[in-house]
Amino acid sequence: MKKLFIKTKFIRFNEKRSEDRQIRRNSHAKWKIRKHQLEFGIPKKEIKRNNKFKQEFPNYEIVIAPLVFSFIKNTNDVIKFIARLKNLYDLNKKVYISLENIKVADYSAVVVLLSIMVKFRSKNIAFYGDMPLEKAPKDVIVGSGFFKNLYKTFDENDSYDISTINQNGIHTHAAKNVDAALSAKIIDTSANYIWGESRRCPGVQRVLIELMQNTNNHAEIGKSGEKHWWLSVNQNNHTKKVSFAFVDFGVGIFTNLENKPLDNKFYGWAKKMMKKFNYGNNAKLFELILNGQLHQTVTEQHYRGKGLPGIAEVFKRNQISNLHIITNDVFCNLSNQKFEILDNTFSGTFLYWELGENNGSIK
Repeated sequence: MKKLFIKTKFIRFNEKRSEDRQIRRNSHAKWKIRKHQLEFGIPKKEIKRNNKFKQEFPNYEIVIAPLVFSFIKNTNDVIKFIARLKNLYDLNKKVYISLENIKVADYSAVVVLLSIMVKFRSKNIAFYGDMPLEKAPKDVIVGSGFFKNLYKTFDENDSYDISTINQNGIHTHAAKNVDAALSAKIIDTSANYIWGESRRCPGVQRVLIELMQNTNNHAEIGKSGEKHWWLSVNQNNHTKKVSFAFVDFGVGIFTNLENKPLDNKFYGWAKKMMKKFNYGNNAKLFELILNGQLHQTVTEQHYRGKGLPGIAEVFKRNQISNLHIITNDVFCNLSNQKFEILDNTFSGTFLYWELGENNGSIK
């Protein structure tokens, strides 16, 4: 046998030559990838940034936030964003939220972002993200306390309180039950901000208590009381209004109606409604619900100011303004009586409204 293959120094020589060839192959492969990326118009800075990201966040799923990050202005895209995150949460996947390209952000989406963040981190699933590049959406996201709380550890508690350092910033609360003391405190703070004095706001009080109570009713079927409701309150220094965004991630109003048990007074509601109304889809049905027609048809009694008809009545009395409701496949803007079917379905219920100096209050 040739010395080239049997002497130790020649064996080492061949191993080194093989390693060098592999290094050259790898370098050439990387060069080809960079060449192709540049040919497809990917800037060098972005290539470098992507490579750095892969090193810092290996095995993370990147979820890109919608450019218009608003639940009431871009409902379908935000629902897809929520659904993607819910799927990753169920799979225990590590997530990195890309917010940098957001052009518009408002507080209707902030409460959703904060609630999802806490959900991931309370289950010890890694959840990180970057900052919007543009100033306006950046101010909204930073002001929400998202980045301040992004690296905190959250336990699986019955309630949460996420507030920013600035007293006039956004404050986000979460709980599983009705919290009358919290709603009273929020109303008092809001009244002092708007009118410079404490006032009663019975409309806002009714809406808050009703929604907190309904979270149990619209939770997962057979799991009453296991879902949090989330409420974000923001004081807007430009409009001198206070905005409220409320969300629960239960099953939503229509799914809840479809699964009423035999002993519930609303069991069989669909047949009774179809005999009396030709509503066609959930958007038309939702308009009937807000007008109290569902309650009156099923129970043969006029509604008593409770539930969704009661919330709609608060809006009609000008005790709140700019009321939006999103549930399952329906979007509603009561300010312009807009009821429409969504392309995507939201598993839960979301409400947004505002309180300003022109809304009713009691001194």
